[in-house]
Amino acid sequence: MFKKNGKKAVAYVALLLTLIMCLGTLLEGAIAFADVDTPNASTQTGETVQEDTPKAEESATDGEEQTKAPAEDENTNPNVSGTAASSEVVTDKLKMTVAPVNNSLYLNVSGKKKVTVQCELDAGYKAQTFDVFDQTKNVAVSEGIVMGSKATVTVEDNHVYCLKAKATDASAKEVILRSKETYSVNFPKNVTDLKASCAKKDNLIKVTWDKVNGANRYYVYRNTKATRPSKPIKTVTGNSFSERRKGGSYYYWVQAANTTDAAASMHVRSGKVTAGKYLTIAVRNYWFTAKAKKRIPIYKSAKSKKVIGYLPKGKTVVIKKKSPKVVPQYGVVKRVYFNDKKLKKKGWVNYRSIKLKSHVAGKSNDWSRSVKENYVNKKKFKSSTNYLIWLSKYTQKVYVFKRANKHSKWVLQKTYRCSTGTFAHPTPTNMNYILIRKQYDRHRVTNKGMRYYYKYLSAFGKKGSSGRGNAFHTVCWREGTHKMLKPVKDKPNTKGCARMFTGEAKWIYKHVPTKTRVVSY
Repeated sequence: MFKKNGKKAVAYVALLLTLIMCLGTLLEGAIAFADVDTPNASTQTGETVQEDTPKAEESATDGEEQTKAPAEDENTNPNVSGTAASSEVVTDKLKMTVAPVNNSLYLNVSGKKKVTVQCELDAGYKAQTFDVFDQTKNVAVSEGIVMGSKATVTVEDNHVYCLKAKATDASAKEVILRSKETYSVNFPKNVTDLKASCAKKDNLIKVTWDKVNGANRYYVYRNTKATRPSKPIKTVTGNSFSERRKGGSYYYWVQAANTTDAAASMHVRSGKVTAGKYLTIAVRNYWFTAKAKKRIPIYKSAKSKKVIGYLPKGKTVVIKKKSPKVVPQYGVVKRVYFNDKKLKKKGWVNYRSIKLKSHVAGKSNDWSRSVKENYVNKKKFKSSTNYLIWLSKYTQKVYVFKRANKHSKWVLQKTYRCSTGTFAHPTPTNMNYILIRKQYDRHRVTNKGMRYYYKYLSAFGKKGSSGRGNAFHTVCWREGTHKMLKPVKDKPNTKGCARMFTGEAKWIYKHVPTKTRVVSY
């Protein structure tokens, strides 16, 4: 049986072996596939449980190191401004003193200024240095300043500043102190609607602008060029400025300032304005204003007892020319007249209830030489001599003109300061006075009985009056001495005469001939 089927048996065995080999190959492939996929699964299951605890321990260790690191930085970081906010202690024991570097407000530039800062630390803490800290920008503007010394720092508009200091408390524990007190500065805004104008046929320049919130001063600058000068010509509290200038073109700058914060705005320039080279009116005279010392009654006339209203205390009104005549020798004035259109009141008030003020240009202003010469020649003033004297009560000056002959023009030769008559004894206005020189000294007595004298009288009065009236004369001296009793004040201060300095009154007395025309207004 075996022999017969031997060949078949061998074939079956060979086939079986082949099948076994194929199965083995397949098994190896399956095992290889399992080796690739199974380890990942094992790590996601059993191995994660084994490795979870060590990783947690590592993360905890790292966390301890991370929490320790900032603590070490706090102790070693020298920059106070970089310290964490949680370690700061806000206290009023850290006191600050701030002062401007320059008291000249107009030198400050809008938006920034320099100040000096000083720090004081009360008992309970110890510190060697302090920092100036800008809370708005969250940066230190100055660091490591020794306690008790001053530091110069630049502060900015609308920024808030405080002090910081690394200190130790009573238990020697280090803390960061921040001052409870802060400092800030608000700069005024620039002025707006700035205008400079001069009316036609006038040399009065008027500068106006809008008021600025927070400003209590305004600095006014002037120059003939478009370059601003270094210092202002005037400081005003209102929003206007006016002055009378000689003919020419000018620029004006206005700067708003706050004296409380010691801060000023930028400078704003006006357009070019040109002043005239002539007088505004034919006759310019001085005037008086009256300020009520208290609430006073207003009367219907100079002698009436009927009260038609009241003038409020502190109110200022312009006195009109309707004022009554006074007793010549004593200058007694009972009532004065005013007409105030804004107040809508007019009438008479008691002279002793008001404070009188004269408004004159004095030595602060005058017309140019050409203006005065053109004016007297245009008016065609005539004189019996080759001299002409113009007494201006507005400028409180005496102008002496001279000409070569009757057909030539008047030329200004001398300009002298003087004091004219007061309200009670005004220097009269007249266009046809004649000069007559007196040959004696004049001796007078004051209201208190003090004797005084003056010299070199050049009297001026109406034609045919033999010179009776007022005069150009020297200052007054006390009787028997050379001590000056009544000087020249560039404002009404006489009883009608023109008081002058000694040398100037002497020049008129010696050089200007009799019958010279004197124009007074």
